[in-house]
Amino acid sequence: MQPSRANDTFIATFISLIIIFISLTKGDALYLGTWYYFTVPAIILSLCAIIKPAPLFLTGASLGIAITILCVMSVNWNASRPEGLLGLGHIFSLPGAIIGVLLAAKKARGQFIQLPYTSLSMGLGGILIGYLINQTIICNTVMWCGPLSLTIK
Repeated sequence: MQPSRANDTFIATFISLIIIFISLTKGDALYLGTWYYFTVPAIILSLCAIIKPAPLFLTGASLGIAITILCVMSVNWNASRPEGLLGLGHIFSLPGAIIGVLLAAKKARGQFIQLPYTSLSMGLGGILIGYLINQTIICNTVMWCGPLSLTIK
């Protein structure tokens, strides 16, 4: 059975709803409000859907969004003194994530992809690589991010 774009959209939406559910039950660790957990996946997945990448791309992108949000939230969940401005690090790294995932979506549309998991990997990799590059730049210019901030002596 070949995955379809409708199934891809459903799975991606379901993953996004899980993130919203986690933030509602466990608490808004980013202190940005519930709207943020709706808006970020909606914008990124809508932009990718316009490009019409191969099926399972949106699922990969949605997994990438979930990974980035949960990683940043876990910092506050495990902290003895939660950071109030931690969400800004996520917000400032979204441009890189969006650029990365859109470039990957364009590539996933232009190529003939035989294996559906290739498209999933491209969606996941595109958003995570773009996010990580942007996060590294942010952490070494305007914010301190612990291990991602390089100490130059």
